Amino acid sequence: MKERKMKIAGAVATSFAAIALLGAATSCGNKDVSSKSSEAAIVTNENGSVSRTFTESTISTNGNMVTERRRETRTTMDTDGNMLETSTSEYAQSYPVGDTGFTTLAGGSAASASGEPPAAASDSFMGLKFGAEFKCTNFVEDAEEPTLLRAEFKPAKTLAGFDDYYVYVTPKTHRVVKVYACAKEAVEPGARWRRHYLIEALEKRYQTWARLCSFSRPVYAFDIGGGRTVTACLAGASRNYETVVVAWDDAMLTEAANETEAIRAEARKKAAESRGLRVQAAADAF
Repeated sequence: MKERKMKIAGAVATSFAAIALLGAATSCGNKDVSSKSSEAAIVTNENGSVSRTFTESTISTNGNMVTERRRETRTTMDTDGNMLETSTSEYAQSYPVGDTGFTTLAGGSAASASGEPPAAASDSFMGLKFGAEFKCTNFVEDAEEPTLLRAEFKPAKTLAGFDDYYVYVTPKTHRVVKVYACAKEAVEPGARWRRHYLIEALEKRYQTWARLCSFSRPVYAFDIGGGRTVTACLAGASRNYETVVVAWDDAMLTEAANETEAIRAEARKKAAESRGLRVQAAADAF
């Protein structure tokens, strides 16, 4: 929660910076104007390691075009302060004055000043709404997701070049937790990863930046707000698939874990009752 508040503050500051920048450019007779801002977030992970994210944003305009540049530096240290990993990502975009650049949905998911809901809602993916019941009669277990059940489905609108689609649900109530879109062959393999059309499409759909999150593979993450995340691995995703895009809801993952524990507790109770009956039957026989 602390990290989210810091990110929202940074996003709001960037928005005010852009407005102030445009006003300054107008008052200065369309001269070159620039503004800088920064934000930081610190998260303590479950294993005790500490992840830090420092973001620097620069907005400049010549009166006709606005250019936004963003640099993210991420570091992770263990409990003794030793560096475990570090990475840096840089992004840039330009658009005419008056247009709207990328915004962080995590910081702008509330209704606008006019009372309208945000255009890029994060409550669904590939036509499936997180938390909604998915009706199916052939769920299967997945060793890699022990708290979830899996089923295949076909979305109303499919993705070009993708072969299979999977939905993962809670084990008892069958509510949507994760949604996968998988391609056996790499989608648009010759494209530059950062400008891959899938990355651009996801940024447009959810109005948020793509964040590179791997040193060895083209894996990008999108914080789409509401405790939900999308990741896209453009190549070498798994043994069976080259390109995989997956979205999930953190709250529903917790619900799935709770349901799994409840099912196991009920199974233990029934096993204990069954054994008790067997012991009593044997005692009566003796």
